[in-house]
Amino acid sequence: MGCVGLLSSVRRDRRFVALIAAAALIAPAAQAAVIITSGATQNMSCSNGVCAPTAAKAVLNAGDLETLLASGNATVTTTGQGVQAHDIDIRSPVTWSSSSVLTLDARRSLIVDQPVSITGLSGLAVQTGRMFSFGNKGNVTFANLASSFSIDGAAYTLAGDIKTLASDIASDPGGDFALANSYDASGDGTYHASPIGILSGTFEGLGNTISNLSIDGPAQVKGGVLEGLFAEIDTTGTARNIDVSNANISVPANIGVTKVDGGAVLVGLNLGTLQSCVATGSVVNGKSNKYGPELGGLASSNGGTISYSRAAVKVNGIQSLVGGLVGYNGGSISQSSATGDVSGPFAGGLVGDNPAIVTGSYATGRVRARDEGGGLIGSNLAGSTVTNSYATGSVTDGADYVGGLIGYNEGTISSSYSTGHINGTTGSLVGGVIGYDGSLSGSLDATYWDLDTSGITDPSQGAGNIANDPGITGLTTAQFQSGLPAGFEPTV
Repeated sequence: MGCVGLLSSVRRDRRFVALIAAAALIAPAAQAAVIITSGATQNMSCSNGVCAPTAAKAVLNAGDLETLLASGNATVTTTGQGVQAHDIDIRSPVTWSSSSVLTLDARRSLIVDQPVSITGLSGLAVQTGRMFSFGNKGNVTFANLASSFSIDGAAYTLAGDIKTLASDIASDPGGDFALANSYDASGDGTYHASPIGILSGTFEGLGNTISNLSIDGPAQVKGGVLEGLFAEIDTTGTARNIDVSNANISVPANIGVTKVDGGAVLVGLNLGTLQSCVATGSVVNGKSNKYGPELGGLASSNGGTISYSRAAVKVNGIQSLVGGLVGYNGGSISQSSATGDVSGPFAGGLVGDNPAIVTGSYATGRVRARDEGGGLIGSNLAGSTVTNSYATGSVTDGADYVGGLIGYNEGTISSSYSTGHINGTTGSLVGGVIGYDGSLSGSLDATYWDLDTSGITDPSQGAGNIANDPGITGLTTAQFQSGLPAGFEPTV
C-alpha cells in the first residue's frame, strides 16, 4: 500500500525522504536474467549465432558478443533448452561496426544500463514481453540513419535531429520513430512554435537526450493552442525513454485574441502514454488580463497515462495553473516525481489541478501559491484518488488554502504524507496535510505530516478547516523514523 515502506529501516538521517524517493522508483534487481557484462561468459550456450541461457541466471561477456557480431548476425535470448530467464540486462558497453543485426529477445524486459553503439550500417531488433528501459548511463545510438531498428516487429524510422524528426512525424503522424543519438538543439535557435504537432504513433528516445531546446510560442492543433517539444500526443500516441534537458520554454498568455491553453517542456497536451520521460529546465509565462495557460514541467495537461517519469523544471505562471510535473491531470500519474520549484495562483509540487489519479509519486520542490497551494497537489477535486505519495517541499501561500500535501481537497487520499515547512498568511486556511478539506466522510486514510519539519505543531491541525480531521495524523520526526506508521505496507 505504500511507497514509504522503508521508513522503519532509516533511523537518524533527517534526509530519509530522499532515500525513500530513490527506492520507490527503482525496479527490483533482475533475478532470472541474462546479464551482458565484462565478466566471463557463464551458463550461456552460443551456437550458430544464437546465445541462450543454460541456467536461469546467466552471463554473456560483452566482448564475446562483439566477436559474434563481427562475423554475422547474433541473437541473445532468455529462452534456453528447458530454461527460462526473464530479463536481458546490458551492464557493459556493446559496440559493433559490421553490417550485422543484433536481436535481443527478452521474455519480460530489456534493461540497457550501459551504451549500445551501432557504428556501421547495422541493425538492432528488440523483442520484449513487458518493457524496454534505460538506466542513467544507458542509451542506444546509431551512426547511420539507414540502419534498421525494430521493437516487437515494428520497424522504426531513425532521426538524428529535431527538424528531421518533426518532418518525419508530420508526414506520418501514426508511424514509429526513434532518436538515433543525443542532440544539442542550441544551434536551432528559438522555435517560435512547437516543433512537432500531433503524434499518434510511437516516439522512442532510446535513452538519448535533447538538450538546450528553446521555444517561445505554441502551435494550434486539434487539442488547442499548445506549446512543448510536442504540441499534442494523441490517444494512440506514446513517447518514452527520452530526456529533454536544460529547456527554456516561454509560454505567452495569448496569441493576438487567441488564448494559449498550455505549455510544458515535453508536451502541451498528453492524451496518450508518457513512459520513462525526463524534463529539466524552465517553463514561464507572462502576465495576462485573465488566468493564463496551464503550465507543467513535463506536460501542461494530461488526459492519458504518465509513468516512471520525472521533471526538474522551474515552473512560474504569473496567472496560471501550475504543477512541477503536470499543470492539469485528468488521467493517471504513477511512479513519477517532480523536484523543481513552482509558483502561481494555483500551484502544486507535482500537479496543479487533479480530478483523477496520482499513485506512487512524490514532489520535493518549493511551492509558492496565491490562492491554493500544496506540496504535492494544489487542488484535488471530486473523484480524484491519491495513494502512496508524498511531498517534502516547503509551501507558502498568499491567500485561501495551503497544505503540506494538498491545498484544497474533495478527493480520496490514503497512505501518503508530507514533511515540508508550511507557511500561510493572515486569513489563510493552513493544514499539515490539507489546507481545506471538503471531501466526503471516510475519504482520508493513513495520511500523515511531520510536526517538527512542517512548523504545524498542533496535532489537531491536519486540515486547516477541520480540527482533528479523521484520517490525518501528525507525527514527530522521531516517530516517523522509529517504525512504520499504520496504513503502510512493509513489503512494498
